[in-house]
Amino acid sequence: MIKENFNFLQSLLKRRLVKNSLYTGLALIFIGLIPFTFNFLVGRTFGAKILGEINVTLNFCLMITIFISNFFGSAGNKFLAEFRGRENLKNFIFVLEIIFFGSISTLIIANIILLNWWEYFSQNFSIPKEYFAPVILYIFFRTMYILLRRTLYGMDLVKNYTFNEIVSAIFMLGATAYVCFFSREDFLLKTYILSYLIFFLLCIYSIFKNFKLFKKKLNVDIDISRKQVFINYSKYGILSMIGTVASTGTGYISVIITGLSLDHTEVGIYTAALSIVSILMFFPKLFIQVFLPEFSKLFGENRKEKILEIFKKTSSIIFLLSTILCSGLFFISEVILSFFGDVFIEGATVLKIIIPSVFIRMVSIPCNAFLSGTKYIMYPNIGGVIILIVSSLSWYFLIPSYNLSGVAAGYSIGIIVGVGYQIIMTFIKMNNFINSK
Repeated sequence: MIKENFNFLQSLLKRRLVKNSLYTGLALIFIGLIPFTFNFLVGRTFGAKILGEINVTLNFCLMITIFISNFFGSAGNKFLAEFRGRENLKNFIFVLEIIFFGSISTLIIANIILLNWWEYFSQNFSIPKEYFAPVILYIFFRTMYILLRRTLYGMDLVKNYTFNEIVSAIFMLGATAYVCFFSREDFLLKTYILSYLIFFLLCIYSIFKNFKLFKKKLNVDIDISRKQVFINYSKYGILSMIGTVASTGTGYISVIITGLSLDHTEVGIYTAALSIVSILMFFPKLFIQVFLPEFSKLFGENRKEKILEIFKKTSSIIFLLSTILCSGLFFISEVILSFFGDVFIEGATVLKIIIPSVFIRMVSIPCNAFLSGTKYIMYPNIGGVIILIVSSLSWYFLIPSYNLSGVAAGYSIGIIVGVGYQIIMTFIKMNNFINSK
């Protein structure tokens, strides 16, 4: 078995899929470093309370962007890749129009709501009133960051994406170091805005530079009803948004709930633990970003056996990597958190509680990519809803008695149950998929 997997990896090194994986892996190293380095430097410089305050604001913004970016981004990523597989130029361009015109219109509506209700949001979520302009800018550029990233994957411009990601990450890390060195806590949110702005400009340049060459690879004569494309896009986008918002949003909600139920110091400790987890989530992000559009492309080409082959091989490899990384982190939790400062060491228990949920997320990535990239998008999204419901119920019962550990336990229990459902449904639907015509 080990020899077979090794031979498979060796043969893959010459393929486009693995080249994209390597580029993505390089980019995600920097992506993983950003939240960890930001939280580390802010925690060491300003303390747990300031770290908690800025993370409450960030997670408030992320709860808004996640709706827009997941509706337009997830569906966009799938259908851009699928129409690229079908060599369908007209519908490919139509999907691009939906992504960007639709998201900008939605952002305008969101900004109007924030403008009229800012005093309410500021007071109830403990966000400084003077943060209105930075919050608006952050929401816009964060949304564009996600949409452009997925667009470049849909166009198979992974190398360009990697370069853009690394450059913007370097600016982010440099800006964070500058702000912490000069103790300018009022500029903390603006470091993210600067990074996303640079990524935005680089991606726009990449798309315009490569679009003419990209168009030559597609067939202008193939066409599907724009109405049908829009209906399919909307169905996929709504299902994906519901599930992903429920799943990913659970993490953001856990930070906000910690701030509302406990205090900002405990938010700081909690987010320090989550920032370490963000590095570990490097592998899930790597595989989902590469394999979701790949499965969508193969699905468009009706190459079912190839999908099954990739699924089987990557599942065993990911399981091995996940076991090694999660077990290693479990035993050195206190050591890692001690670098943030003595007060953060009590977050080791939180980190250990979260690690099992990280493990199951990691091993489920091929399952999620298969379900989302083919025709079973409903099931990972049902799993996402399960995560939110189970976590919310767990928080209701656990937080009053266990405080910060209750937040972590509720988060972890929800993920284990919801992602476990996704894994079970994958194996149920895999056989039907292969045998269907």
